[in-house]
Amino acid sequence: MIEWNEGLSLGIKALDDDHKKLLDIINELSHAISNDEAKKFIESIFDELQNYATDHFHREEELLKKCGCKKLDEHIKQHLIFSKKIPDLKAKFLLSKEPYNAEEISFFLTDWLFNHIIEEDIPAITMFEKCGLTKEKKEKSNFLTKIITKTTNKFSFTRRILLSALTPLIGMLLFGTIILLNNYNKYEDMRKTSAITNIISNIDELVHTIQIERGLSSGFLTSAQDKFKDTLNVQRTIVDMATNEFLEKIKTTEIKNIYEIQPYINTFKTDISSINKLRKDIDGKVISQARTIDKYTSMIGNILSITPKVAFLNLDREVSSSIATLSSIQHLKESLGQERAFGTMIIEQKDATLKEYITFTRLIGTQKAFLSTFAHTASGSQKHTNKMLRDSNIAKQVRLYEDSIEIHDFKNLDTEIWFKSMTTYINKIKLFEDELLSDINILIEKRINDTIRNLLLWLSFTTAILVITLSILYTFKKSTKFQIYQLTNAMKDLATGGRSLRLSPIHVKRDELAYMYDAYETTRQKLLKGDIYTQLYLNKKEMEIQSHQRENVKLEVMAFIDPLTGAVNRRKFEELSMQELERSNRYNSDLSFLMLDIDHFKSINDTYGHAAGDEILKHFASICLDMARSLDIVARVGGEEFVVMLPETTIDGAYIFAERFRKEIYTSEVTVDEQIIKYSVSIGIAILDNDKDVKDILQRADKALYKAKESGRNCTIVYK
Repeated sequence: MIEWNEGLSLGIKALDDDHKKLLDIINELSHAISNDEAKKFIESIFDELQNYATDHFHREEELLKKCGCKKLDEHIKQHLIFSKKIPDLKAKFLLSKEPYNAEEISFFLTDWLFNHIIEEDIPAITMFEKCGLTKEKKEKSNFLTKIITKTTNKFSFTRRILLSALTPLIGMLLFGTIILLNNYNKYEDMRKTSAITNIISNIDELVHTIQIERGLSSGFLTSAQDKFKDTLNVQRTIVDMATNEFLEKIKTTEIKNIYEIQPYINTFKTDISSINKLRKDIDGKVISQARTIDKYTSMIGNILSITPKVAFLNLDREVSSSIATLSSIQHLKESLGQERAFGTMIIEQKDATLKEYITFTRLIGTQKAFLSTFAHTASGSQKHTNKMLRDSNIAKQVRLYEDSIEIHDFKNLDTEIWFKSMTTYINKIKLFEDELLSDINILIEKRINDTIRNLLLWLSFTTAILVITLSILYTFKKSTKFQIYQLTNAMKDLATGGRSLRLSPIHVKRDELAYMYDAYETTRQKLLKGDIYTQLYLNKKEMEIQSHQRENVKLEVMAFIDPLTGAVNRRKFEELSMQELERSNRYNSDLSFLMLDIDHFKSINDTYGHAAGDEILKHFASICLDMARSLDIVARVGGEEFVVMLPETTIDGAYIFAERFRKEIYTSEVTVDEQIIKYSVSIGIAILDNDKDVKDILQRADKALYKAKESGRNCTIVYK
């Protein structure tokens, strides 16, 4: 009886129940065969098998069709072949008289069922699962488990290895790309900053010249003798040159691409285009001094607004701080320039309006605010330089004039001295401003070089990491695929019956592949052990069969051989002699028979006992068997009577053999219980003479033996 194994289940109850039922029918047939009752139930068993197989095939084909099986036609073909085979098997079983044919049919059905399940149905399980036909054990799974399942179903093992390596690599590359972009943005910011700082010197120069023109214009408008006229005209020429140089600088592509400062540049162009009209108004003294100062101040303020924008363009703290420091000094200088203009106006008039005094005082307060801002952003050395400027003699002289103007003391104040003093002080600040700008340019150049170096280092590092990672990934992928291919080939070899392909265990690092190798090797050894045990079992069975055969031979020998003498018994002799008679007649060959009888055997039994008689019989038979050829037959046909059949032997040859044997017996002796016994034999000879029955020949040999007895025994007589 073959029991159902759950490893054969498909997960579809209807089909699994069909398979179990088919196995039960086959087991029922096997049970009937083993109990020799198959003939009684053969009709019902085969009819049930036919009907159930048909129903099963129909159900299976419907499910395969529902799932869109590409091999449906092949399945149907196999089903039809088996359906047609059942009636043939039934007929063969009914016509067969041999039991092994019934067992062969039972084995065929069992083999077909398991091949049908394993080779046809089990490969379709995946298809059934996709159709939702199988009953899967639903376990509670968390989000991570679902992701793992979907990933396993979607990507092959090789792709999962690739993704597991590429995912962190992509993350690293993204991180590297962000850093590279950040460095590149820093580089662009620095480049923009550098481009603007290149024109800041022009801005400083332009602002400085416009500030001087503003001061001279203010003095010219307040003086009655036109004492500032010539200096003002020279300064206007200087301003025009500085303006043209600045306008040429801002025509570059780099400046045009800095959109943050374009509004100020456009405003400056508008202002500078109207400067000639302003100058004409000044020359004609048709514009007030305050209005003139406001016009110049607005123009200067617009240009000076560019520098703070540079600080906001750059994210580097030190650079931004340095630019902020420069902007503070620029606005301080501008405030001093405005103070110079208003001071010149007030001193020249020896008085001023309340508004002009308030503006003058406000400018002094604004300068303190700019110095406070400077103190927050400047370095220690910059603060020290500014302190030296503030403590210089020219700065002290300016403060004396400021104090006098604030208290309306104009007795000792001179317009030209004030203007020159303020200009000298502003020029000193201008030099400090140039130093700050130079420091900024050096710092920006350093930052650009650092950014380029970092950019190249990160690019080199990212490239190296990418190359190394891809190389390692390629090596790992190849090594892993090699191990998997090695394991796959080994499993295929194992499945086809191979047991010699051994996989060396992985000892260096114990991972999942190492466990798979171990599992394969364990399986191989178990199967190898099973094969050996199977071979041992088969050998044992073969030995048992051979032993049974030998036992059968022994039994056969015991049935046809005389147990005392070892000679053939009468029944076997009659069978062999008839076969030889037919052969001799067919091929017209010679055939002789010797009838032998031990002389006075009864007297030996009476005198020495039956045990001695048995020894005489064994002695007699052993000599006869030793002297006979392999094709000769020695048989014991009576108590002390023996027959020797000599195929291919003439009467002369038979006589020679008989005499040699008789003499051997006569000259030999047997020792029984320390008694020596001697005996003789009488022999009758007859040959084949177109006889159809051995009995006829033996009768003639028996008559010859009788004559030998009458002739005094211990002699050989040939029947004539």
